[in-house]
Amino acid sequence: MKRNNRALLITLAIVVLAGFILEGCGKKQAGPPPMIPEVAVMVVQTKPVVTTTELSGRTSANLVAEVRPQVSGIIQKRLFMEGSDVKAGQALFQIDSALYQSALNNATAALARSEAQLS
Repeated sequence: MKRNNRALLITLAIVVLAGFILEGCGKKQAGPPPMIPEVAVMVVQTKPVVTTTELSGRTSANLVAEVRPQVSGIIQKRLFMEGSDVKAGQALFQIDSALYQSALNNATAALARSEAQLS
């Protein structure tokens, strides 16, 4: 019987010890309730948003054309807008015609004199 008592005593000690261990694990100290944080609230609205970015830099044309006159003279008027497309043979400038008109009149008079001398 001593042996049964000893086994019973050991089993009882293990059960009591397990109870203390489990009791200690289950309890937590009750602290003050957690503070509720203050937050800002915004109302969501749909509206157009313009997205722009300002950047500094330089640009250069990938195609460049030199415009050279076929005759000399004083330019009176530009007949195209800068940056616009132009076609081959299109007049780009109007040159003062007074000098050329005077040269034409002199040539016509010289032709008339020469024809008069031949007849």
